[in-house]
Amino acid sequence: MNLINKLGDKNINLDKAVLLFNENGHKIYWVGSVEDSLFRCNTYLLQDGTQNYLIDPGGLVTHFPQVMKRVKSIIEPSDVTHIIVHHQDPDLCASIPLWLKFNKDILIMAEQRATVLLPHYGIVDGKYFNIDNKAIALPSGGELRFIRSPFMHFSGAFVTYDSVSRFLFSSDICATLDDNWKLVADDINSYLGLMNAFLKDYIASNKAIKGFLRNIKDIKIDAILPQHGSIIKKEFVKPTLDYLKDFKCGLDILYQDL
Repeated sequence: MNLINKLGDKNINLDKAVLLFNENGHKIYWVGSVEDSLFRCNTYLLQDGTQNYLIDPGGLVTHFPQVMKRVKSIIEPSDVTHIIVHHQDPDLCASIPLWLKFNKDILIMAEQRATVLLPHYGIVDGKYFNIDNKAIALPSGGELRFIRSPFMHFSGAFVTYDSVSRFLFSSDICATLDDNWKLVADDINSYLGLMNAFLKDYIASNKAIKGFLRNIKDIKIDAILPQHGSIIKKEFVKPTLDYLKDFKCGLDILYQDL
């Protein structure tokens, strides 16, 4: 069951993990960090059978203690079996070496161009799974699909789609910088305006956006879960994707004369 629509800010205790989906042993939690910054980071934990996927686990100093606290309220850190890294920025993955201390056999799921860079965070003997537009089966019978999103904002960037919840883990896509952050967006017009600054500075061009939208056009999305900003519930998904279609950003703005 999708629990996102039932979450109201007054009912959310952000000191704990927040359950977002629960159905037949398939659970998704927000386990991110709360910080006095525009650049807040969301981490998610997806559980299916004995598999535990930590999605974009975050940085070292601010994120790791908080993410660890929330994960430990659900499972032992050594029970994390997979880490999904949508691109190689430190706010997504600098904490990975600390997670590997609990379980050296964690499978790091990343794009090949990112795996070349991850060792620079101190990941010496990491075990990698190259996503390469693949899908992997889950014990429950669903699957995780890894869908490329080139130059949004890294050449090897991708997003993850969970077929059970129909959640799209979008990483930096649909991200916002917001000093009045809420876990779940409640005003779509306000949220779209807040996306502007991030889109303009971090996404390469409208062509990159159009390519991404083409890659996801055949999937049904019940929520978008970005790494920065607020969760976008089902009723706001279409307006959000429509807003992106003709948005000019990055090189479109920088080189308007070309």
